[in-house]
Amino acid sequence: MTMTKPARLVSTPARLLAAASLCLSLLAPPALAQDAAWAGGDANAKALGALYDAAQQAKQTQVVIYGGYSALFKPLWEVFHERFPAITITPNPISGPRLVSKLDAEFATGSLEGDVLMAGMTELLSNVAKDRASPYKPPNIAALPERYVDPQGRFIIQFADVFGMVYNTNLMKADDLPKTLGDLADPKYKGMVLDSPLAGGLATLTWIELYNSGLLDGKTMRAIRDNASIVPSVTPFYANLSTGSVKLLPWGSFTRYIQMKDAGAPVGFQATPGLVVPLYGGTAILKGGPNPKAAQLFQAWFVTPEAQKALITRGYSFPLLPGVNTPDGWPNLKQIVESLKVIPPAEYMAVRGRFEAAVKEALR
Repeated sequence: MTMTKPARLVSTPARLLAAASLCLSLLAPPALAQDAAWAGGDANAKALGALYDAAQQAKQTQVVIYGGYSALFKPLWEVFHERFPAITITPNPISGPRLVSKLDAEFATGSLEGDVLMAGMTELLSNVAKDRASPYKPPNIAALPERYVDPQGRFIIQFADVFGMVYNTNLMKADDLPKTLGDLADPKYKGMVLDSPLAGGLATLTWIELYNSGLLDGKTMRAIRDNASIVPSVTPFYANLSTGSVKLLPWGSFTRYIQMKDAGAPVGFQATPGLVVPLYGGTAILKGGPNPKAAQLFQAWFVTPEAQKALITRGYSFPLLPGVNTPDGWPNLKQIVESLKVIPPAEYMAVRGRFEAAVKEALR
């Protein structure tokens, strides 16, 4: 008895210590694991681990993201939560006038509920111009090309979608598609669906890039408009495309095409040089948000190889981090970007202003 009793006294704390170590290892985020490839290397993994620790010490358990992409990318947020289990991403997918009203009200009262704005270039940069972004440069930001990073740290461009010819394969073949912008005036494309280039929607955003690159003039704008069915928004017509009541969207989303194709819809996509356009999206940390440290962690994570790969597999979107390759058969984003004249983010709103003046003159 005298021999076994001390043995129990020694072994019990040892067991407790082992159990505690096991629990800690289960709770510790994979960010602290030895394999740091997800972060782009040991230094990045340690830096993001420090950001995670800081957010936990500040008791910040969520990142509230405003903008339509916050819901579209919901599968990505599961990857983030697996990596950093103490923090949850909460999407609030408002956009357009509702987003403007909400942000105006919150900044007017000083009671901000959101942490990050995730949006396309116009919404993103218009809010940055209103001094609503909290400058921050993640420790791993050097991995992203400079053209996607605001020099003042107010926003980061992290993803893109490609907009080209989306068509019903039962009604059209690849050889039937337009080869140039001028071809879109051909009567055989009569009834193709387009939103108004004056409305600030998809046609506006794609035409800005084409106009800035010297590919689209006023005469061609008028011819395309006159040959199209002009609708308030293209989005509802993806369903019509799959049923065959619409045969062509001249600037349709590759992301939506992939989703439709995976669902079995008879659709095709063609990235025709001189017609196809990449559109970008990014994020800004909102000034005065309730979870600034968690938001910084999110900003840093979104430019890691892990997040950029998840953009492909779970978001059907294009990553911008060099070395993260899209699947075979996807349009070559690099070639598309190089075929157009680059608009530096700092100049985007000025370019948009010149385009709007030109399109109003052409379509009046």
